[in-house]
Amino acid sequence: MKITVSVLDYIGRFEIGVLVSCGLMYEGQFYGGILFYTETQMNINVEEALTKKLGHSIEEDPEYLEILRILISKVEPFEKIFPNLPDIRMQDYEQ
Repeated sequence: MKITVSVLDYIGRFEIGVLVSCGLMYEGQFYGGILFYTETQMNINVEEALTKKLGHSIEEDPEYLEILRILISKVEPFEKIFPNLPDIRMQDYEQ
């Protein structure tokens, strides 16, 4: 794989899912990302700098599904972790 991924930290639960901070290495450069997953869905958002470097969105990358598979294999199962995480309160981040 040209992109390697790792799980950095659990951020908390947001609405019906879990937010996880993750790292992506591409061509020797580190990029941050956020994995959001529920019992049935998952998505990753990455830094704009990685999108520019790739020349397309992460979702359009041929390795996207494999990236998601690797990340989901590294996180705790949704049913186990969701009840144990704190809620993310968006008002704490609003200015």
